[in-house]
Amino acid sequence: MLKELSDSHKYLICAGLSTFSLIFSAISLIYLSKSVDDLSTNLESISIWANTQNECITKTFRIDGKNTQGIPSKVWSCNGGGE
Repeated sequence: MLKELSDSHKYLICAGLSTFSLIFSAISLIYLSKSVDDLSTNLESISIWANTQNECITKTFRIDGKNTQGIPSKVWSCNGGGE
């Protein structure tokens, strides 16, 4: 009985399993895309800060295009250090 049922409906059973698999995959992709969107939004402020820091470090302590201080001093100065 069970063998006859499975033999006569095996394509329908496989189609149903494939449909469920596609639905669950789609739901997973939706949640993944939301997570990536949240992450990119959170990283945007860090990216802006990093660009500001890089620009400050590049422009700090240059006389005639030559570095007059090392990187640690530049970072310290750009983050509010100094007298």
